[in-house]
Amino acid sequence: MNTIIPYLVFPGVCKEAMTYYASIFEGEITTMITFKESPVPVPDTAGDRIYNSELKVGNLVIKASDDIPGYEVTPGSNFSLYLPFESVEKKKFVFGKLCEEGKMLFPIEDNFGMCKDKYGIQWMVVTER
Repeated sequence: MNTIIPYLVFPGVCKEAMTYYASIFEGEITTMITFKESPVPVPDTAGDRIYNSELKVGNLVIKASDDIPGYEVTPGSNFSLYLPFESVEKKKFVFGKLCEEGKMLFPIEDNFGMCKDKYGIQWMVVTER
């Protein structure tokens, strides 16, 4: 694990918000992928929402996406800490520990897992590729 990255989730305004943050911080949006461009099946009405985006400002990285029907965000559930690991084994170990006494939100599938720890903090884990 090299760093912890804040991951924000918006109710359909991700592109607008990330563009706003890029202008304030004088950063660069390096990724902006819609759900219709992603492998995730979503209703046609959610296809233009943002599946994944990334803003870089010097050494700072902020990742973000929009919510989708069935997984709407509410205050307190609209951010996670994103942990990229170099090792699959370390990712699985840390994810398992974070899930203890917490709640698994998405099991690790296709390199991604998400949980809420016993303190209510949401975590996303991936292996860097």
